Amino acid sequence: MVAARLTTRIHHEQISNDLLDEFLRQRKFQKSFCRKLINLARQRRVKWEQRCLAVLMTEHLILKLQPDELDVFDWLLAHGADAEAREPGHDNVLFALLDRGGSATGALQLLLDRAVSPAGAGGLARYLHACALGEASSLAQEQLALNLIERGADPFVASAGSPPLHLAVRLGWVRLAERLLACGIAPDARDARGITALQLACTLGRESAVRLLIRAGASPELRTPNGETALGIALAADRSDLVAWLDWRGWRLPLRPLQPTDLPAAAMVGDAGAVRRLLDLGLPINTVDSQGCTALLRAAGGGQLVVVGMLLQRGADSTIAAATGATALTAAVSMRHPQIVELLLAQGADVDRTLPGGITPLMLAAALGLPEMVSRLLTHGADLQRRDDRGLGVLHCAANYAFQARDRQRVLALLDEVLLSGAEPDAPSHNGQTPLLLLLGAGHEPGATCDEGIVIDAMEYLLNENVSLEARDHRGFTPMHLAALHGLGRVVQRLIAAGAERRPHDVLGRTPYDIALLRGYVDIAAEFEPLRSSSPPIARFLRKE
Repeated sequence: MVAARLTTRIHHEQISNDLLDEFLRQRKFQKSFCRKLINLARQRRVKWEQRCLAVLMTEHLILKLQPDELDVFDWLLAHGADAEAREPGHDNVLFALLDRGGSATGALQLLLDRAVSPAGAGGLARYLHACALGEASSLAQEQLALNLIERGADPFVASAGSPPLHLAVRLGWVRLAERLLACGIAPDARDARGITALQLACTLGRESAVRLLIRAGASPELRTPNGETALGIALAADRSDLVAWLDWRGWRLPLRPLQPTDLPAAAMVGDAGAVRRLLDLGLPINTVDSQGCTALLRAAGGGQLVVVGMLLQRGADSTIAAATGATALTAAVSMRHPQIVELLLAQGADVDRTLPGGITPLMLAAALGLPEMVSRLLTHGADLQRRDDRGLGVLHCAANYAFQARDRQRVLALLDEVLLSGAEPDAPSHNGQTPLLLLLGAGHEPGATCDEGIVIDAMEYLLNENVSLEARDHRGFTPMHLAALHGLGRVVQRLIAAGAERRPHDVLGRTPYDIALLRGYVDIAAEFEPLRSSSPPIARFLRKE
């Protein structure tokens, strides 16, 4: 067509035969001849028809250019070529090059560097489709695709029925797929055949793409038009590596982009496989949930030994505390998981890391009546002499637990462990409470129920340590006052036998006798001062009932 136009113009305008001969001798683009034509077209002294002919010759030579002739492209642009120019209904040079795919990568990058815009429907997909039809792809091609997105290329419109995300999966360009998902591409979008990107990745065996799509929230349960799921495709292909990313049975995929807080959630239900996969997907191991709990803390509190071991092996921080102040160690202690306590301590957990109020894990174990836990903590170096913010120590916590305990052997084993380890048996707290006073209910409401037999047996341990029977708390209550307050007649008798004073006064001047009468324990008051009446004490009868 160009030749016909040239022949016509030569015939009618009598163009110089020398210029025509030189043009016809051109087998490829020559800068020198092109420069000559450009200069001719710019000369106003030359006839208009001849200048137009020079432009036509130049365009014809440019059509002979190959995309890899970057120096020529650069030369043309430097000499004023308009990269945005186009004829009606046709593409500009950049979009024309997009259809050439990888072979035009260098030229396309040159145009981008010259600030030529790739904006326009389907431009990215056209480039990717051309690359997919090529024999090989390269990192340079993927980088160009990323550059096209950064410069405004359309990431949504498909080419030949294939959306850009599917084409990125087909090419194996994971960085591009990740960037497309970040642009807002739906991970479960389907191509013209009704296939999702995840199903395509499984069909092609692209494990890295499967991992990326799962993290982005793609559903393994969606079906192809033939009824196959991504999991079914992977199973049929005997790809166990893909199956591992598609089969979530314990902790279920949320079908949205995975979030760091999903890791504590999976750890809480004890799904070790899910925890491992979430970590492999890059979720931060020390992320905290809305309550400030890490995956390690959730697993430790839930008794998930395997998950705790995995997290510790991968470097989870056992010192991070929840909003309540609890750590993985205190959670395991409070939920009575001795194996997890042992594992945490063996991995270097801080045995004396305190809860709010200065409570150590050792105090917590004693307060919960866990002698075996106390023993483990002491073996790993827990400080027996530490006090909390109220001045209470380990023995105080054990004694306070013993007051309402129902397991005699547990109480005695607990006191035995603590006393034999060297706890001070008669140390007062900031408000004067000694272990004996707490054993007799100084920390409980008046009339609190207890097993008096267990209290007496526990009291013998403290009496054997020669604790003071005249210790007083901030109210001035002695052991006698507390026995009267809670109606513990047998305790009163044992204290009297041990030599306790019968009529001590509290800060309000009340004696144990006064306290017993005030509480209605007439029979117990009689232990301090015999009653004149010989009738059976009604209080004793009512308590037995």
